[in-house]
Amino acid sequence: MRALIIENSRLYRQFLDTTLREQGFENDICSSLAQAREFIDAEQYQLLCVNQHLEDGKGRELIHYCNQHAENSKTPILYFTTDDNRLEVDDSLRIDQIIVKRNLQQVSDQVVRFIEKISDPLRSEIKILFIEDSESIARVILSHLGNAGYKVSRYSNGECAWKEFINVKSFGSDTEAYSLVITDINLEGKMTGLDVVRKIRGIDDARGFIPIIAITGENNDELRLSLYESGVNDYLNKPVLIPELLIRANNLITNKRLLDKVHDQRRELYALATTDKLTGCHNRHSLMEFSDKFISQGSRHNYPVSLMVIDLDHFKSVNDTHGHATGDIVLAEIGNLLNKSFREGDLVARFGGEEFVVLMSHCDSEYAQTKAESLRVEIEALQPNGLTITSSIGLTTKGREEIADFEMLFSFADAGVYQAKENGRNQVVFKPLKA
Repeated sequence: MRALIIENSRLYRQFLDTTLREQGFENDICSSLAQAREFIDAEQYQLLCVNQHLEDGKGRELIHYCNQHAENSKTPILYFTTDDNRLEVDDSLRIDQIIVKRNLQQVSDQVVRFIEKISDPLRSEIKILFIEDSESIARVILSHLGNAGYKVSRYSNGECAWKEFINVKSFGSDTEAYSLVITDINLEGKMTGLDVVRKIRGIDDARGFIPIIAITGENNDELRLSLYESGVNDYLNKPVLIPELLIRANNLITNKRLLDKVHDQRRELYALATTDKLTGCHNRHSLMEFSDKFISQGSRHNYPVSLMVIDLDHFKSVNDTHGHATGDIVLAEIGNLLNKSFREGDLVARFGGEEFVVLMSHCDSEYAQTKAESLRVEIEALQPNGLTITSSIGLTTKGREEIADFEMLFSFADAGVYQAKENGRNQVVFKPLKA
């Protein structure tokens, strides 16, 4: 990778050269517009570092030259300034990030984070939902967001934007998920931007936590407080300063992605703690943790719940005759079959050894018996590692009006397993609950 540093301060030339080299860049260095133009005409760069004040002019003159250049029009640009009014830049200029020179360590951290961002292979997959009914404003913002590498879906009214957002089921670090919403507050149609914000914040899954930037032509304390109370993370007044919008968007997206990583790690740790490694089913601890809640929801919402206990026949002889490695293959393939055979809302768990338990929601006794018999046939036909494996299945159902906890349901289903074994194995026995 190659970078061009255009900086009139000797200290910052050396500092940026060292910082970028540590990140794998080879650097060309100059301090004037004339020298910089010669470098830009001769080389295609992966990063441009431009100071606000140069020996023979302003940095923005060079940025304008780069934006129009055939080879470097899309090269990421870092703009360095010491001015407090750091956003006093022509909106027509494409600047990827403005860095204020106050503290060398802070500048170094910002440069490194920016390089990490532009080097991220998923950067071009970041999706923004943009809601703006003014064609002229939308055109400018869309152009700059696109040049910054974002994938933007733009809607001119709240109704269509909300329909799009709610239909996208992905969230978090999923590449199909939106990473940011930018919305004008005053929109054509029945839904205002504030209505969209409130609907998003009302979603009870992770999509409801997406960062939101509001854009408004009004500027008063009451509106600002109302925006924050509704769940807006940031807001901008019109006319929108494009560099400021890009900075705020980048900050919110960066923070969201950091949180997504934390949540991904937590989910992975949780999966490790609740999943049986060999079969991919829930483990016994997970079953015991969720079973009572699973059953109580059936009582609360008045739907039947069925419990199935599956015991593999003569499994000890598989281990004794063919070895434990073969036994593990059998268990893994049975677990895979079970996970594919039940609905997303059901709970499939390895209870221990060769025994599995399945809790099925919205499942009456008739459907449960049909499902159990179908599963018994599938297990016999599976032939894991070339072996014929059969199962004894016990089953019970808690009807809409019946009262039972996990222990009671398991006891009846387990009794069905013992009866199936006594009757010759490879069969299903249903045991209705009795008072």
